[in-house]
Amino acid sequence: MSRSQGYSDAFYGPDYIVPGVIPGGPAESAGFQAGDRVVTVENIPVEGLGMQSRWPRAMAPKVGRSHRFVVERDGELVTLNTTYTAIPRSVIMLRLGAALVGLAFLWSGVWALFRVGTVHAERLAAIGLAAGVAMTGMGPSLGRLNGVVGHIQFAAMILWAAFLLRFFLTFPTTKRPGASTITTRIIYGLWLLFLPVLVIELITHPTLYHTYGGPGYLLMLTYLMFALAAAMHTGVINPRWKLKQSGMGVILMGLLVGIVPALVGFFDWAFMREFDIPTSVYWPVLLSVIPLTMAIGVHAEARARADSY
Repeated sequence: MSRSQGYSDAFYGPDYIVPGVIPGGPAESAGFQAGDRVVTVENIPVEGLGMQSRWPRAMAPKVGRSHRFVVERDGELVTLNTTYTAIPRSVIMLRLGAALVGLAFLWSGVWALFRVGTVHAERLAAIGLAAGVAMTGMGPSLGRLNGVVGHIQFAAMILWAAFLLRFFLTFPTTKRPGASTITTRIIYGLWLLFLPVLVIELITHPTLYHTYGGPGYLLMLTYLMFALAAAMHTGVINPRWKLKQSGMGVILMGLLVGIVPALVGFFDWAFMREFDIPTSVYWPVLLSVIPLTMAIGVHAEARARADSY
């Protein structure tokens, strides 16, 4: 992330209309109002530019750079000048947190693959690779390719959730759904069916741009909920000694330590802003504990399997 990179709101949607402004952001400072329709940016018709993720690299927001917007408001043309500021600390911490979680999955997967080398380690490595593509933060501006990169990361994030579901359906022993070829085909088939949707979004830009983000997040949430249910099922039906021996016990502890604070932090941010629990904004970083305990669990399962022979 370059220090010269400026902070930019999502000024307008696929219809070139400003849906709203973020308090304290560049759009509010420039005088944008909800309902404004962008006409030109730097005297270039907005239809020729498309969404900000399609802007050429020469127009990338940088600290101190200004862009002149002409918007239509109540039938009149209004000129607005926006100056990009440095990326807020809260946004930087959010991106660094996501990168930390992604790198934790990536490192844990690579470590398990070369240290353990079992089927479970290979599945954890696949999870880590998908997480590395999806959550390792934002790099320099790629101009018109920024939108493509974002769609690839989104596809990788959904695949990461699918890999997690597959892992917990087979660890430490394969459950009935995990042994079913039909279940496996459904898990990966839904993801494969979603890929053309992302391609269509890119091709039809900006008409359908980001239209199918909701179904994509719903698919990812479904994968994660079933993965958590599979993990909880393993914890319920097995005695404590077996959970410890198989490595599932430490994974369940990691899920508890990672998920509960993250959920509390999310609800504090989304629904209890007046209450504001101190440091809760950083709690989602504890999600990085999950892949670390998964690697430990995979190693413990392999050791227990070797001792049984």
